[in-house]
Amino acid sequence: MTHPPTHHVHVHVRLRDGGSALLRPLAGGEVSVVEAVFEGLSSQSRRRRFLVPMPRLPGGHRRTLADVDGDRHVAWVALVHGIPVGLCRFVRTSADSAELAFEVVDEHQGRGIGSALVDAVTTVARDRGITWLEATVEPGNAASEALLARAGVRLVAADGLLEGRGTPRAVRWSSPVNPRAVLALAAQPASSSSTAAATSSSWRSEPCLATS
Repeated sequence: MTHPPTHHVHVHVRLRDGGSALLRPLAGGEVSVVEAVFEGLSSQSRRRRFLVPMPRLPGGHRRTLADVDGDRHVAWVALVHGIPVGLCRFVRTSADSAELAFEVVDEHQGRGIGSALVDAVTTVARDRGITWLEATVEPGNAASEALLARAGVRLVAADGLLEGRGTPRAVRWSSPVNPRAVLALAAQPASSSSTAAATSSSWRSEPCLATS
């Protein structure tokens, strides 16, 4: 008897403090996930992410950040207890180059969620033919600088910011992310991402994470 293939909707990762998180691709149009992560960012984290003060996320930004297609714009979300706590994405700037960006809600920073997300997204970027990653951060943002170095981006000072590019690195053996599991999930049809979104929708009935 032939059984239909099993579709996995999350990649499980073990965090530095012994906790765990689930990673999955952001489904197209998941504005609510983008909003939930933004609400968990402090004013400082928002400024570091968007490079300008951002007390609220304009509607156009929300739609753009949720406008993923699995190739030109790829984003992955991390969930803890079903609640979105981080996002990482790449957006193509040319056929072989893409801009990398990420954010983790303040309450869960320092747990390794950013590292897991960066490893997952750079794994997909390499598989999609991205040979150059680009990024811009504020000087003094040590955590982001470390994550970008992990991804293979080398930063230099430019006009008051740090800008850089580099070849996306293969994940380290010590990474919490299984690259095979990431690529298997990334290769599943869009309907599977929709299923993932549905299975992790319970967070909508809970309050957003408080900023720190």
